Amino acid sequence: MPTFEITLDDTSPMIRYSSDWRPGSSVRDILADRYSEKTFTMCQVDGDSFQLEFFGTVVGVFGAHRPNHGAYQALLDGIPATTNNGSSGTDAFMQSLYNGFATLGVHNLTFTNQESRFLDVDYITFETSVGQDDEELIVNTYQDNHPAFVYTPDSSWSKSTDKLSWLSGSSAHATSDPSATAKFTFQGKYNGHPPNGYLCPSGAAFTVMMDNGSVTAYNASQQFFKPKEILYYAGNLGKGNHTLQIQINSSTNGTDSQQLVIDYAEVYTSASLGGSFLSSASFHNLNVTAHSGQNSSTSLIAGLAIISALAISSTLVCMYLIWRLRRENKDLNAKLRGLPPVSISSITPFTEPPTTSRNDYYTTHNTSSRGVLSSGRAFALNLSRYVPQSKRNVANSSGRPVSQRRESQIEPPQYTEGL
Repeated sequence: MPTFEITLDDTSPMIRYSSDWRPGSSVRDILADRYSEKTFTMCQVDGDSFQLEFFGTVVGVFGAHRPNHGAYQALLDGIPATTNNGSSGTDAFMQSLYNGFATLGVHNLTFTNQESRFLDVDYITFETSVGQDDEELIVNTYQDNHPAFVYTPDSSWSKSTDKLSWLSGSSAHATSDPSATAKFTFQGKYNGHPPNGYLCPSGAAFTVMMDNGSVTAYNASQQFFKPKEILYYAGNLGKGNHTLQIQINSSTNGTDSQQLVIDYAEVYTSASLGGSFLSSASFHNLNVTAHSGQNSSTSLIAGLAIISALAISSTLVCMYLIWRLRRENKDLNAKLRGLPPVSISSITPFTEPPTTSRNDYYTTHNTSSRGVLSSGRAFALNLSRYVPQSKRNVANSSGRPVSQRRESQIEPPQYTEGL
């Protein structure tokens, strides 16, 4: 069956810390940025603990091994594991502190400090599964403005916060009214989902109720701002329709300083559970499908219009280039017709110069003082065998081998520079 991993940062409301745990800070620890997402939660009191309830199989706790850390113990479903120690000669971060294994189901993990030394938590992971073997995992994301969310009363929910740029889709719903509720309803045979929001110092305590069941309390208040945080996770929901209701805890004073912010929700499912990807599913709100189809038609029309415009532009450019080429050809022909005819009598026939023997050539041209380089070495200007590039093929036009022509005839130099 499709298996996936859920990662809870140390700040997740799903992790329930005892009273003496506190968030780590770069003010007290210069190595705070070595932790995942630069956050960690720590304690220093013997007996301090945290608890996590999850639906899954494998669970892992990650933190740091440091010189000032001590012993701790993990209990999975009340069964103690061996005591481990986080003390280390050097600082090591994002280390595995504990791994637990169990059958697929609901489990409870308790983690306890065994000394009056430091123990910190960086993040926790657990694996869970849905559906049957050899199936594809289907994950659908519902933004806060999706029709699956219903906010009541609408006047108590704001769509504007000062952190929108940090949130998924740059949108969110926020409220400070304890009587306001948000219901997330999804149809089909789904297995689990986590709604997400953000945590901050002004985060409110809230309650969650699944399918009109028991109410569970959580807290979104944290020392630092944390976007896209998992506020709640439920698994093994079974087939059928499910509704999650979330609202500010009634014991919280309704002030603007305490807010509950909902960003998006994710649903994990598979085909055997009746699930399908959101883009291909016909949701209960028909306006969503109609609006999506209208956008697709608009995109198609826009695409065809752009392609047609490019084709017309290319045709016009080609026509202009052809017209210009023809015009230039006509102008060139007109100029050629206007030139005066060439007189044959003005052409002087070429006559081959008289043959000169090698000895006569040497005796006729003596090296003068101009044939002395500045270095003092003399050179014969008149012995140049240079033949212009245009004449090199003519020099061997007789068809006889070059060696025979050199014995019988030596052509005169084409340039007599020493005369």
